[in-house]
Amino acid sequence: MSRFLLSCTTCSTRIPYKDEILECFKHAPMGGYKAWGVAGPVFWTPGVANWADIDRIKASAVGVGLKTCTEVYGPTFPTNSVSDARSAANYMVHLFDAAQKLNSPLVVITGGRRTPEGIQATIEGIKELLLFIQSRPIRLALEPHFGSQIMYTEDYDAIFAEIVSPQVGITLDSGHLHSASVDWLGLIRKYPERIYNFHVKDHVGTQSVSLGTGEVDLRGYIRELHAIDYEGALAVELEVKDPENLPKYCADAY
Repeated sequence: MSRFLLSCTTCSTRIPYKDEILECFKHAPMGGYKAWGVAGPVFWTPGVANWADIDRIKASAVGVGLKTCTEVYGPTFPTNSVSDARSAANYMVHLFDAAQKLNSPLVVITGGRRTPEGIQATIEGIKELLLFIQSRPIRLALEPHFGSQIMYTEDYDAIFAEIVSPQVGITLDSGHLHSASVDWLGLIRKYPERIYNFHVKDHVGTQSVSLGTGEVDLRGYIRELHAIDYEGALAVELEVKDPENLPKYCADAY
């Protein structure tokens, strides 16, 4: 039987006009969580993570009882050219600096805007990034986003055809996979050794809803993750229409 780590991402405490990281530190421990994942403008804005006070963020998390950081969420690679994507590796490295300070095992990114030119720029950007991070104990877990360059199983096929490093794998996202009507079961069974992370979301159509109130077969995901001996995070993400209720939904999700 696999062992899972329940994690509350700051995405789930993205309350309007409030700091999602501080809100996570407030509400996640009250809901029962001991682990968290960090996102937000400081991390997904290119180049800004280098200026963040990571030591202070870590100390604040530990101070409220959040013992483990499960992921650091970063920006996409530029999709307009291979050269720009390769250059972006220079600021992507700062995410791995932050993850290392937070003792997080993962950096998570998705694909940029889907274009007729395809995914090659992103692939080349990841190859360049690997030159900088290959000695680090942190992995890159690529998340499918509805409408992005990384969305379908075929997109992962293209990536893994050129990138065979065990440092690059998949963040499942049950919400985005549902929105794109992806055969999530087939994806897991095709790449069981590449499943490094799981963003737990429930949806009605393309709209995120509180867990257990939507159409996503969350029990099916859990069964399949047990079947492949997955031992990573179940990282709760909530992007609901009524964010004022996120504290309750976070606790309910736990």
